[in-house]
Amino acid sequence: MSSGIPPAERPDPRSSLERDVERFERRERSGATFWRSLSLIGTVGWSIALPAAAGAWFGHRVDSRFGTGVRFTLMLLTAGVLVGSAVAWRVVRSHRE
Repeated sequence: MSSGIPPAERPDPRSSLERDVERFERRERSGATFWRSLSLIGTVGWSIALPAAAGAWFGHRVDSRFGTGVRFTLMLLTAGVLVGSAVAWRVVRSHRE
């Protein structure tokens, strides 16, 4: 009994390989290497982590001096993450160009 649906055709592996080789040859040579990508990841990580840690440390100092609980710690931690994210965004955009 036939359902009337043709069997799925598999693409020819040679044509797929030729297509992939053509794509590879057309691709622009960006010069991005493993080490450059790794340095970008490290730079982005540190540019977020350092301002966040500095904000948390400074907020803790203010909270302990004025007895305000964790109010300034959380505010300055958030501010540090926002500043660090803005710096990381600029770093990533400058590496793309």
